[in-house]
Amino acid sequence: MLKSKEVYEFICKGINRKDKIDEFETLFGQPKNDTIEDTVNIKKVKPKDNDGDIKRFAANFYKASIVNYKGYAQGASQTDKNRYSEAIASTLLSKNLLKTWTDLTPVRSNHFDTKHSPSEIVDMKKLQGTNRKEEILAKLLFYQRKVDGLGYIFDYQTPLKETQNDSYGKIDLLGYNTDDECYSVIELKYRPSGSEETLLRCILEAYTYYKLLDLKQIKADVAHEGINNLKKLSEYKHTNEAELVVLFDEKSCIKEDGGDKTNLMLRIVSNEPNEPNYPSKTVVSEQYKECQELINPSKRKELRALCEAILKQESKLKQIRFVVLQAQKVSKSPYKNKVDNWSENLDRLYRAETLLTISK
Repeated sequence: MLKSKEVYEFICKGINRKDKIDEFETLFGQPKNDTIEDTVNIKKVKPKDNDGDIKRFAANFYKASIVNYKGYAQGASQTDKNRYSEAIASTLLSKNLLKTWTDLTPVRSNHFDTKHSPSEIVDMKKLQGTNRKEEILAKLLFYQRKVDGLGYIFDYQTPLKETQNDSYGKIDLLGYNTDDECYSVIELKYRPSGSEETLLRCILEAYTYYKLLDLKQIKADVAHEGINNLKKLSEYKHTNEAELVVLFDEKSCIKEDGGDKTNLMLRIVSNEPNEPNYPSKTVVSEQYKECQELINPSKRKELRALCEAILKQESKLKQIRFVVLQAQKVSKSPYKNKVDNWSENLDRLYRAETLLTISK
């Protein structure tokens, strides 16, 4: 009978990284026992008494360091199929491991008891005075509400865990796609120096969070201000359908490369929030680079196949979108709420462009 420790070990062996097996205890919170034989048939695994352990694998696998590996499997030729992400995606599919995500179900009784308010008073100087830039960017998109090319943002940092012992994280952004009439589970990736997370990690993280989100709570909620504003939109109607969105920056530029106009954030030094700052060199994000390859039908075939398998597995999941976020200089705050210390030279209006949509 296979359990999460055995499945993880099997994947590590598949990419020739047996040295990473010892990370199992840290990742899944339980000790690693005996090893398994390569000939084991994973397709036969799914007895009911193994559900809790398999859920632990599905809920935490996106956090594994191997999921974020770039480059090629050790000892393999440098061809597209031997990329770490391609090899892992192939194993998840060929060994029927993606089915383990179907065991994940929401556990939190109320996702929207956080009192997040898009109309709260915002001090841009105070808001930008921390190093958690991705979370700050999520808040700015939440305050903006309507983001052209993305949709209407009605919540950020949406909690999924019911107790402190749960390992689940938070959804970066929740939105409503008015064009395709579905909710958007948005995985935002941003670092001022260029995000380095792989698309494989982004997709698995977004999918895991989707499985842990109870969409019915959106319709039932009456107290969350963001949801109430959403329901007032003429374009809105409740649906049981959703999409996964991977949202990312194209690149972080030095000033000489146009960073003063294109960088998503300029207040990137926490103790200098009123001064524009730039990375030491221009860096293209890992998500943008990989998405350009994914657009090419001859590359990233296993990653595309993984996306298609996720959509086939989930009847209410409409599509997976890969979206680049862009900044636009404006003369005044685009937010409806009261904003202090807004700067035309430092702060931005955001829009988005879909680079690729994988649908059913």
